[in-house]
Amino acid sequence: MEKFSNWRDKATGISPFMPIPFPSSYQNKGNTNYNTTKFNKIIYQTVLFFTKLPIFLTKLPFFIIASILYTLTGFHIFLRFVFTFLFGFASIEYAVDGIKSSQVEKLRSYRPKRGDLVIANYSSPLDGYIIASIAQSTNIVLLVPDKSGDLYQYTPWTLIDHCINQIRGTPVEDVSKFKDKTVVLFLEGTTSNNSALLPFIKLNPKYTWDEFNSVKSVVLKLYPGYFTLPIPNCSSLYYFYQLCTDFGKKYVKVKIYQFDNGESAIGKLDLPKIRRSFELNSLNSINQDLSIDAKARFIDYYFTNSK
Repeated sequence: MEKFSNWRDKATGISPFMPIPFPSSYQNKGNTNYNTTKFNKIIYQTVLFFTKLPIFLTKLPFFIIASILYTLTGFHIFLRFVFTFLFGFASIEYAVDGIKSSQVEKLRSYRPKRGDLVIANYSSPLDGYIIASIAQSTNIVLLVPDKSGDLYQYTPWTLIDHCINQIRGTPVEDVSKFKDKTVVLFLEGTTSNNSALLPFIKLNPKYTWDEFNSVKSVVLKLYPGYFTLPIPNCSSLYYFYQLCTDFGKKYVKVKIYQFDNGESAIGKLDLPKIRRSFELNSLNSINQDLSIDAKARFIDYYFTNSK
């Protein structure tokens, strides 16, 4: 869309903030005029909504029960039930370069664990739960910086509010108190449509990572792309409705990298090396101008001019 070209990376042509619409099966056939086409589309979408509504209402109580049980017990089986049975995702697995999927024990050593600092890309309300599923733990802390570099703490559940409703979490003054947890850092500070890696935010120098055991990056690629949420253009209820009633193929590709435990990796964070791990998986770094401030301007312009 030419009118959104100001928010397109000049080098790659990528528009990282452009939302991907949920699909509609309606197709206009023949030379039908605009008003008739619009009316037919509204009728079709209304019928489709009420056809899918019983499916959503059937799944809703199971989702509530499974979510409560997962929160109380931390048992991975409840999270897997939500993703595979209710949402219809393929089983979430992860890959590591040079290790075959059959080498289970070697793969397991790369799984995010207590004492790890994990850098991940941020594209959807599901990201926290996806990483929790990989880690198979509820002992996980999610950190997202604001544009000033100050960190805020989230759980997988409250990250949904940050993604959809732009609600800030709990301010964090000292990260060393999380040294016995799995800490996931979303350095982009905001979501994209998973087509590129947004500029990393420069963190407040008061944060140091010396007490963490290792640094890992987790590259998340969510399919289909319309379940990414680069801007808050739908409610959490509607997003959940789409997850429960979309019967297309849904899956997540996850790649894990582990970095050396030297000073450059822990104390200072080797950001070029970390960025490279995302670039190797088709998430190229883009212009520094496409920042959180640029996204705020895009959101205002999008809702004013997209109709």
